[in-house]
Amino acid sequence: MSRSTKRITIMDVADYAGVTKTTVSRVLNNKGEISSETRAKVLTAVEKLGYRRSRIARSLATDRTYLLGLIVPTIANEFFIEIVRGAEDTAWKNDYKILLCNTEGSWDREQDMFLFLEDIQVDGIVVCSPRLPEDRLLPLVEQFQNVVVVNGQGLGWHDLAGAIRTDDEGGMAQVVNHLLNSGRHRLTYLGGPLDARTSIKRYYGFVNALEKAGYASNPDWYTTCHPANLQGGYEAFKQLGSLLSDIDGVVCFNDQVAVGAIRACAELGIRVPDEIAITGCDDIQLATLVQPSLTTLQTPKQEVGALAVTMLLERISGQHKQETIIIEQRLIIRESAP
Repeated sequence: MSRSTKRITIMDVADYAGVTKTTVSRVLNNKGEISSETRAKVLTAVEKLGYRRSRIARSLATDRTYLLGLIVPTIANEFFIEIVRGAEDTAWKNDYKILLCNTEGSWDREQDMFLFLEDIQVDGIVVCSPRLPEDRLLPLVEQFQNVVVVNGQGLGWHDLAGAIRTDDEGGMAQVVNHLLNSGRHRLTYLGGPLDARTSIKRYYGFVNALEKAGYASNPDWYTTCHPANLQGGYEAFKQLGSLLSDIDGVVCFNDQVAVGAIRACAELGIRVPDEIAITGCDDIQLATLVQPSLTTLQTPKQEVGALAVTMLLERISGQHKQETIIIEQRLIIRESAP
């Protein structure tokens, strides 16, 4: 036996509460001066009738979609997953929904995602670690306006978008200084893609810290991981070949690369940290589960996502503050590099 259920409308709520349709709309949109008694009547009617607002009608009334776009280069890395969690939680608390777009590190996909989000008229976009070069990113940011860039390259868009970045150079200096102070002086770096700001900044931080300590620049310091994940770290470490006898510390672009390097050490019979110390960056859950546990830089990933959405909502509401928030990182010392 079929049963039809009538959709409750705003007019039904108005009739139940004994007010006009306009009054109901004002209460639901929190606009205009409404007495506490009338507001209570409307909200009671909404609850009793089980009224559910139409997002389309709400969008037409407020000129907003209450949708935000979030562009990330990968969802295979816990670093970005945690940023997404922080962003979604903050968006939900402000009655917004997140549309997640994964570019897989592709320039073309990143640009397409921007244009797609513009086409469906999201209210704003957060883009994390954009891969697009500045001359391609800048027109997109300028066109859309309500944008927050997390760990972006270049400076040309800073007058057009909010910006959040981690202090990757300062964080990497903490890692290098810790290794030097613990007697490790022959270091190499397993890095990420050179079209990513975070990868470049972490490498600069590595080189600058060593040079500040009196070590000359050496091209052997850098090995690129393709990709910057467990497998990439494993393969890059094995590619060091003859260099392995000359190094006593490996600084890795992220924790996944570091765990891959630790796996390679186990296969090669290299004891960590007795023969070679290994460090990561980001402090994902895997850092505490690997054996030996991983010394790494801790980034408050959920806080980054929450701050990005908060900044974006401020821009949407007209508070176009041109600011860059710097997120500090903290060294977590564990077994791989005590």
